[in-house]
Amino acid sequence: MKKSFRNRLLAVTAAASMSFLLLSGFDSEMTVEEVNDRVSESMASMNGLNAEAYGIADLSIDVTADGQTQSIPISGSVDYSVAMTLDPFVVGVSASLSGDASAMGMAGSIDVETYIVGQEDGSGIVYARVPMDGDNGWHAAAMSAEDMEQIFASVMAAFSQDPEEAISEMGIDIASLKDRIISNATLAPDPVNVNNVECYEITQTIDGNTLFEILSEVLDAYPLAGIDSDSLSAFQMLFSGIQIDGVTDCSVDDFTPVYAAIDLSGSDFSTIGQMIGAMMFSSDDASAMPEISVNVNALNLTMSYGEVPDQIEIPADALAAEVETTVDMSEIANAVQTAE
Repeated sequence: MKKSFRNRLLAVTAAASMSFLLLSGFDSEMTVEEVNDRVSESMASMNGLNAEAYGIADLSIDVTADGQTQSIPISGSVDYSVAMTLDPFVVGVSASLSGDASAMGMAGSIDVETYIVGQEDGSGIVYARVPMDGDNGWHAAAMSAEDMEQIFASVMAAFSQDPEEAISEMGIDIASLKDRIISNATLAPDPVNVNNVECYEITQTIDGNTLFEILSEVLDAYPLAGIDSDSLSAFQMLFSGIQIDGVTDCSVDDFTPVYAAIDLSGSDFSTIGQMIGAMMFSSDDASAMPEISVNVNALNLTMSYGEVPDQIEIPADALAAEVETTVDMSEIANAVQTAE
């Protein structure tokens, strides 16, 4: 694996891990507003996080030309778990990804493990195992104290019950974001049993335009992601047909998050179909362009929360890996933006 690619992979993995933690803080929202406030208070007292997510995609791309239609089935899944402790600051992430687009000559699976470990001097080390090209070993990269401070501040802001603190740490108005997210949310009139826990349940739908606005604000304030709102705007039309149906459950007893789910199966992906057609078939004659449609059978993600671990055990093989390089998150972000 080339070192430059590995650096980017480590950086993107670290940023994705933090983004997962950040977004999980937005999911857990008596009235919807009151339950949301109590969930925020509960998360502010948590010493970490333990969550497992599972996502599936089952869709087909239909190409119609000369009166005939060819259907290309595509399926995939991701099994993702994240555990985090705040003191000491350690994040452990594992993911199993698989996909099958055999009609396009693509299929396979991969298992990934990553740990972000804070050091006594404020710096950090990222340990990653990403099997590729016969390389199944662990690799390690250093992270500066500045990058670790930004990551930790983002995590703490996500756990904070005080919107003003979050604003100062991240540069975005989390209170405003939450208001938009829960603007059409509904609280179930009776408690529901989820994973053997009595819960308040909130259901909601977020349209693509609202999602685009939220992502734009978060990305502007979160440069570690390597994408700014200007770059994202190029994909704005892709959001127009998106519809996210969400469910959030929190404990009736202490308002800790228990379960969350998002479902995009009700979205209209016709714009994506048009883009696929433009990329796959170039022709000066618009009438010769085949009709491309994207049919979604399932596209969803579920997440269950568990008890926060007392400590996270890092595999001995990972700890034995030599620190090969330093990951500079700002350089990686600039490189990603330049590549776009």
